[in-house]
Amino acid sequence: MHQIHMVMEWVAVVIDLTGALVMVWAFITAVVSVVRSSFTAGDARSRIHDLQVTRCGLGIKLVFALELMIVSDLLQTIVSRSLDDLILLGSLVLIRTVIAYFLNKEIQDVEAELAQDANQS
Repeated sequence: MHQIHMVMEWVAVVIDLTGALVMVWAFITAVVSVVRSSFTAGDARSRIHDLQVTRCGLGIKLVFALELMIVSDLLQTIVSRSLDDLILLGSLVLIRTVIAYFLNKEIQDVEAELAQDANQS
């Protein structure tokens, strides 16, 4: 039984690290995209469009990373033995879920705006 708990803890750590790496990757790709967009020739409308696309991409990656971290938290609750740990992990899951919800809502709003702009063009 102890070995199963150790394996679950390691799996949770790997998933957590993967989520952190996805966040770093999201940050780097967003910064590169914004810098590239600011140096390309084009009108303000195309730059705003590029920025909105970058925001969507960043948001999608962040939501994915948060979902990975929620999975990690859930695995940690399986192996956690103290009530304090469960309360802390439950709070983290709640916070991450709320953030993911609002990020998803923001992504949907931006995607709708992009679709509306595409229809007008």
